[in-house]
Amino acid sequence: MIKLIVSDMDGTLVNDEKKIDENIYKILPKLKEKGTRFVVASGRQYPSLCTDFKEHVKDVVIVSENGAFIMDDGKELYAKCMTKEEVKASLDAAFAVEGMEPICCAKHVTYTRSQEMKEFLESPKFNYKMALTDDLYNIDDDIIKISMIVVNGMDTVEAYHKVRAQLDEKVNLVTSGDGCMDTGIYGVNKGSAVEALQKMWNISPEETMVFGDQYNDVEMFEKAHYSFAMEGAVEGVKKKARYIAGSNNAGGVVKAIREITGV
Repeated sequence: MIKLIVSDMDGTLVNDEKKIDENIYKILPKLKEKGTRFVVASGRQYPSLCTDFKEHVKDVVIVSENGAFIMDDGKELYAKCMTKEEVKASLDAAFAVEGMEPICCAKHVTYTRSQEMKEFLESPKFNYKMALTDDLYNIDDDIIKISMIVVNGMDTVEAYHKVRAQLDEKVNLVTSGDGCMDTGIYGVNKGSAVEALQKMWNISPEETMVFGDQYNDVEMFEKAHYSFAMEGAVEGVKKKARYIAGSNNAGGVVKAIREITGV
């Protein structure tokens, strides 16, 4: 029996127009009746993810910021914040590469020095809670991760290698989408979050399904027998998964859940 289902959002449960597959709302109550927990695991911030699930947010456990912050019905289950040294190292690496715009992600708000970035992420496409600051290095808040946005059209892989070369090995770096990458605490990722929930709820990998499409999802695949890469995932990610789900533009996640669980 499947007791835990974990899905990434962008490129997975959300289509290319950034709209969630609303069929997920129909099966959430049925999963709950079966005793199956549904978790969304994303690189996005917690307030943004709450907006996607609206009145159904109580039926979903939210893993945000690539596994560093977990909330269940408004209650904090888990949080891992970066040290000031890790924040500084990540910002230094971003500013050392031309064309990178870093943003600092806290539990409930994301800080940027760019008005354009603020308006972009606050738009209905993302629904982020944003705050402007002149100094990213001295924010009076607990920072969970640093996201870096490519703003000059540089290839994401090229940008990744340039930033990685500037970072200490103890600082994590993953691509989380086209033109976007995230730094965070080494060893803290979506996979570590899934493992923490499995231990909390006494659920085995054989009772777990996960879905993803990017390299920040692959650690989840190691924690689940039913590991699904999306049809549109990059080939390197597909090789890490045991199964392939359909397209995120055709409800691939919900279809796979229905086939496996019968809801």
